[in-house]
Amino acid sequence: MASIFILTHRGLEPSKSDFYPESSFEAFQDLLSRGFGIEFDPNFAKDGIVVWHDATLSRLSEGKDERAFADVEVAELSKIKFWNKVHTTEGMIPTFDEVMELIRNSESRINALHFKGKFQDPRKIALLIEHLHRYSDILPSILMFDVKPETAKTLLNAFPDLQLAPSVAHQHDVDRFNSVVAETLIETDEAAKMLHDGVFGKNPWVWLDEWDLTDEDKKQKKLYTKEVFDKMRSAGARIALVTPELHGTSPGLYGGESHPDSKDKETLFTRIREIIALSPDAICTDYPEEAKDLV
Repeated sequence: MASIFILTHRGLEPSKSDFYPESSFEAFQDLLSRGFGIEFDPNFAKDGIVVWHDATLSRLSEGKDERAFADVEVAELSKIKFWNKVHTTEGMIPTFDEVMELIRNSESRINALHFKGKFQDPRKIALLIEHLHRYSDILPSILMFDVKPETAKTLLNAFPDLQLAPSVAHQHDVDRFNSVVAETLIETDEAAKMLHDGVFGKNPWVWLDEWDLTDEDKKQKKLYTKEVFDKMRSAGARIALVTPELHGTSPGLYGGESHPDSKDKETLFTRIREIIALSPDAICTDYPEEAKDLV
């Protein structure tokens, strides 16, 4: 269990009310300095790449600026200051290069780059590859997830050793949510076949995502089970997953899903203990310090 990597979700850390703002340069810097990996969201601005989760500036500006990131230049975005809502801790939007430099100067061994499906068009893939060439020395510490099979082919042509992961979900979740995540979700059996066939390269991971616990017949379903873990490992993949609270803290939940194991911290940490007992290779969580103590 000591080898489980702990990835911090978008720089969030609700246990520390005075922590730096979400996805800020300062939050990523602090978490990396404390030995955690980070999960981060490249976002394509008008003339480059920054790191921020949402498509627009609305939430960041508390509704005062509705512009899309795609319509704003990096230089302007880099000057925006924003705050933790509880306290007055200040932060700034980092560029992609700034985040990669933080990783380069840290001792983190795995960090998760969320390459969202809506960005996986030829122009943006080429721009990301251009940036990644600057950081070839630290690509062994980068796991890129949510990758479509056709995107994987292009990325592996550029970087044959790149660690890629499809996003894997229960069939019911694929049916419900795939259209709103740009068709990046793959069911377990289909993912296992693709992994066997080498679609995601020679160093593959899977990114497991358990959206909730109810199937189409209103019966209980679970994705984080020994059966699923064995299937993915038999296909040659390492396993990363998101803990249940991430389907409560992500803005604009896709279909009103709510993971029942995130209803309170006691229930959440009971489930996280069960997940850790399955020995995933990495977990992405809002509670890095608590997860480290459990590991």
